[in-house]
Amino acid sequence: MTIERNNSSLYSELARKPDLPALAERCNLMTEILISCNSLPQLQPICRCLDAYLGIVKQELAESMSDFYVVDLEEDAEKPKKREWLLEETEVKCDYCRALNHVLLVSHFDRDMLPHLTGLLHDITHDMGNDLVVSQQPQLVIHLPAQPGL
Repeated sequence: MTIERNNSSLYSELARKPDLPALAERCNLMTEILISCNSLPQLQPICRCLDAYLGIVKQELAESMSDFYVVDLEEDAEKPKKREWLLEETEVKCDYCRALNHVLLVSHFDRDMLPHLTGLLHDITHDMGNDLVVSQQPQLVIHLPAQPGL
């Protein structure tokens, strides 16, 4: 029987339901710390914390999915048509981060590989964070009326 632990209850900040950009920033900070780790005892507590944060990021992405659809607005259509999910690639990056973090947490690997694994996790996490920050920034779109004769 497999028991899946929910580490998010161990971190009080997660009980306050931070927004996606704040969660991404915390994940980025943790991967910055991971890069400087040289041993498994240094690595494991940070990986456990990162696991909890990435789990909440995954959960928040799933819950807020409907807020991030790219919509086609057609003049003759009664309803806007959903085309794709804006953060679909971000969700995949989150899954990659979670998998790589799991490898760091439970696997025994050559110590020479540690900087490469933590560096890869750092790069993917930062890319995911950039997606979340950019998607949260409001964009002003101005629609000018069509001018006859132009």
